Amino acid sequence: MKAKNLFAFFGLIFVLLMMTACVEARPVDGGGVITETTDRDETSNATQSTTSPTATRPSQSGVTILADGSVVAVQPVLPVSFTASGRLLELAVEPGDVVAAGDLIATLDDEALLDAVTNAEFQVAQSELNLTQAQAELDRLLEWEPDETAVAVAEANLVAAQAQLENAVASDAAAGNSVTQANVSVAQAERQLADAQEAYNTAFDPGREWELNDPFRKQFLENERDAATRNLQFAEENLRVARANYSLAVAGINNDSALNAEASVISAQQALEQAQKPPTAEQIEAAQLSVQQAELSLQQSQLSLEQAQEAVADAQLVAPTAGTVLSVEVAEGAMIGTGSPIVTLLDTTQLEFHTSNLSERDLARVAPGQSVAVTLKAYPNDVIEGTVVRIGAQATGTVGDAAVFPVIVSISSDELDIRPGMTGRAEIAGE
Repeated sequence: MKAKNLFAFFGLIFVLLMMTACVEARPVDGGGVITETTDRDETSNATQSTTSPTATRPSQSGVTILADGSVVAVQPVLPVSFTASGRLLELAVEPGDVVAAGDLIATLDDEALLDAVTNAEFQVAQSELNLTQAQAELDRLLEWEPDETAVAVAEANLVAAQAQLENAVASDAAAGNSVTQANVSVAQAERQLADAQEAYNTAFDPGREWELNDPFRKQFLENERDAATRNLQFAEENLRVARANYSLAVAGINNDSALNAEASVISAQQALEQAQKPPTAEQIEAAQLSVQQAELSLQQSQLSLEQAQEAVADAQLVAPTAGTVLSVEVAEGAMIGTGSPIVTLLDTTQLEFHTSNLSERDLARVAPGQSVAVTLKAYPNDVIEGTVVRIGAQATGTVGDAAVFPVIVSISSDELDIRPGMTGRAEIAGE
């Protein structure tokens, strides 16, 4: 009876040993050991040293895959620099400061730049005034209508001049001037007319039409032609006056008073014609050209102002993205060149957990979108939820006889101060 009990005892021990052999111990990086229930198909690796991690065994259905790794920033470190050069006036951050996108980092000396903006603003204001005046003159010509008041005044002046001429002729009839003097005046007027005619012919020479196509010669030629036309008309009128004076002298009724009155009549007639005469096509074209030039000048002034304002803005260096200041490369007062790094930022708002020892045997059970629980050594009692983003395309090494591939896990936690480089473990629910 005792022999049977002893036999039963050893039989129970044997069964327990067989059950224990079905539980495999697997060491992982960092000294921890992962236990999984598996089919016994190869020799246990439990005897390997925990300081040299081995590859994980193929995961079975419902098995959690464990892997060590570290926190990595999604974005690389970012050197931040000015797009302008100058003396560094102020540095607003220090290493370790956390900045948001748009926060001021540094400022260049912008005194000269602000003066340039002031000058550019003055030029814009002056250009706007010039354009307003040019446009007003063009509108006046395009919308021209006879000024009834000016016409009435010119008509009244002509009537008065004619009356003065009649009175002068009547009062000086007895005095008379010498026929010789009147004859000389006629000769002079004829010579003046000949000179005016020659100048007119020169101004309107067909061979000079090319000057109208030259922006620098056109205005001079137009002025010359206007003057030649007026001088010719004036010379013709002077000749008529001279001949009239000669006739009066011959009749014994001409004198200086009558001559002056005749000139007044001619002047009044010209004033009346001018008040009634609409603007010419040449005058309108010249006014339109003035408006175009004023518009171009305004555009150039506005461009200069924009450039000056951009230069002032470039003197303010702001953070292009949120992050932590890793280092400051310059000191206040230093001369800064375009593109020279001022600070180096690290965006710590976008973080990932990269595994370091996940065996290729487990890749078949890992896929993007799977939930992951990450525990960092800095926060051993806090589980950080994550999601598999992707699996590295290339192995990063081997553990035992198996290659290891990085699994990239997105993580986010507003409650914990997670920093790149922190290490921990990921628990991936294998498929």
